[in-house]
Amino acid sequence: MINTYLKGLKVNKELLKEAEKEGSAREFFFKLVELLSGGKLTRREIKKIPYEEQERLIFELVRENSLEDFFSPKEAKNIYSALRKAFRKKERERIELEWEGKIANWRKEFETLIQRATTSYLVRVKNRKLLKELFHLDWLVPSDIIANFNKKPSEFTGWVLSLATYDFLEERAKRWLKLPPFKRREKIIKDTLKAYKLNCLELGIYALFSLTEGIVWDTFVRENTLEADIESLIRKRNRKFVTIQYAVKLILENIFGEGEIPKFLDWVRFVDYKEGELNRHAIQHGVAVEFGTKENYLRLFFFLDFLHEIVEEITLR
Repeated sequence: MINTYLKGLKVNKELLKEAEKEGSAREFFFKLVELLSGGKLTRREIKKIPYEEQERLIFELVRENSLEDFFSPKEAKNIYSALRKAFRKKERERIELEWEGKIANWRKEFETLIQRATTSYLVRVKNRKLLKELFHLDWLVPSDIIANFNKKPSEFTGWVLSLATYDFLEERAKRWLKLPPFKRREKIIKDTLKAYKLNCLELGIYALFSLTEGIVWDTFVRENTLEADIESLIRKRNRKFVTIQYAVKLILENIFGEGEIPKFLDWVRFVDYKEGELNRHAIQHGVAVEFGTKENYLRLFFFLDFLHEIVEEITLR
């Protein structure tokens, strides 16, 4: 009986990882048995075991490792393949359950951080009506910019264009560098300002889109207290996690009570894109060409300035 050579039938992560190095499902099984025997059985000896006994052992492995819900010989090439697939399915389910638990905790902390920051932002914004009207014009700006504007919403773009000299933008950007997510990108920020000064606006806009996403990632994942768990699970699941759209949607839900995001961050079908519009999807995929205007640059610059205010509230608390 083969069982007399085995220390047990429980397969731990280390054994499974080692067995998974084998190419075929049959060799996977042989390696697993070899490892479970602690070296008492060689690969050649295991291969000589009658098929009926190998089959019986596979069913025992299924039972001992609680694989009943994952083991389906009918859906596999052979019983060896069914065993390997069962182990893999169980591992995927374990990771999924772990992911859901971590995400629940992460989301709770994430939403708490955002709620606290947006509440402070709203306290500083005196004119809520103007804030909403500007947002519907695709402007999302810091509270002090709103406080200094005392004209009609329709005049905001012209006012910003006259206000935003290179020196003015440079002074505002210097404040960003006090925060780690911005400090890490100091050279990119300075080069973006140079692009504005030299009227290389397309290059500046490309960089600003990337900066906003990087700042969001650093703040809500990299610097989050659950970051290590989340990043580990992201690698296991091989999926993108925090997007700029998701973060901004939560921020705006807390500010306006609705999850609408600015048009320049929204997804757009390429056939529906109108040249000259500021849109992340069309620009980063190379569809847009004529988007290099000061208005578009400033729309993104002040959006990043707005994010700075939110991030500052989160990181300095």
